Amino acid sequence: MKDEILISDKQIAKLAKRVAKTFSLDEEEAISTIYEEWEVVEALFHAHTKVKAVHRHLVDVINHTYRIA
Repeated sequence: MKDEILISDKQIAKLAKRVAKTFSLDEEEAISTIYEEWEVVEALFHAHTKVKAVHRHLVDVINHTYRIA
């Protein structure tokens, strides 16, 4: 199972802080958004592994999906 990647609570917390700041949400709402888009988040962590890169791509996906910006 080399293709399986574990996403730590620490990485989720960091991502939530970045998402909260980007979209002016509180961290609880950011975590909820992350879990709503969990399949995308998993794929992004698999592709990029770094929270900063995952955040950048996740913001693009959210903006495109919800037509925010």
